[in-house]
Amino acid sequence: MKKGLVVWICGLAGSGKSTIAREVRNKLSLYQDNVIYLDGDELREILGNFDYDRDSRIEMAKKRALMANFLAQQGMIVLVSTISLFNEIYTFNRALMNSYCEIFVDCDFEELLKRDQKNLYSNAINKKIINVVGVDIPFDIPQADLVVHNNKQEALQNNVAMIIETIQSRI
Repeated sequence: MKKGLVVWICGLAGSGKSTIAREVRNKLSLYQDNVIYLDGDELREILGNFDYDRDSRIEMAKKRALMANFLAQQGMIVLVSTISLFNEIYTFNRALMNSYCEIFVDCDFEELLKRDQKNLYSNAINKKIINVVGVDIPFDIPQADLVVHNNKQEALQNNVAMIIETIQSRI
């Protein structure tokens, strides 16, 4: 059986986690037939509609981790893109998973504001909405296996290459 791995790609909303994860999946799938991508938003719909407060986000992240670990134990390389920027999650994941790789997608807040297509940050700053990680919910920067900086669009291919290299060193 192939060796499984959970690749936890975390970062703030708009940092490029999903774009990076999709591109990593596309490139890895060219020579690996055991790659699966679990998008945070899509998985939220499948596992249940939790609230967005800190405790609910942690509960949802644990469910994501359990699902990803289940698949990795069956030999899948599981890419998970998620905000989940809390020490409780990093600790939970490291205790749960034998084969785990944490990637932090770092992006300047000014850039996140430029990318704010859903007005998430602007609405949170203007107090129109609450429970936005990075605005009214503080987050913990992980001690990740790899940090990629995603402030410019041209960084995408370089970030993808670094992540694939990290994955290859683990499988």
